[in-house]
Order: sequence, then structure tokens, then C-alpha cells
Amino acid sequence: MVGGVVKAVSAKPVMMAITFGSITNVMIYAAASAGVGYVVKKALDKLFERLSDRDGSNSKASKHG
Repeated sequence: MVGGVVKAVSAKPVMMAITFGSITNVMIYAAASAGVGYVVKKALDKLFERLSDRDGSNSKASKHG
């Protein structure tokens, strides 16, 4: 706990080490990661939808009916 307090108090050197380039890199990485996650989710949704349509047993209508 004491180490965390010391790091929090001495955060000024850390703030000076943050540059515009590093912030830009993090933003690009975060956007790319979110984009890949969205595409993978959509692909898995489409795959599950196709499998459900083919099988019929996993569809929402058969679960509720």
C-alpha cells in the first residue's frame, strides 16, 4: 500500500513521460481492437443464425414455443 501511495505522489515524472505520440498509438490500438471485436461478434452472430436456421432446434421460436 505504501508503494502505491509513493507512486501516486510521484506521478509527475510519469505524466511527463506521456507524449502525444504514445497517446495516439493507444487511441489507434483501442480503435482497431474495438473494430476487430465488432467484426468478430457480427461474424459469430451470422454463423449462429445460419446454424439455427439450418437446424431449427436452436431458434428462438422453438425455445419459447
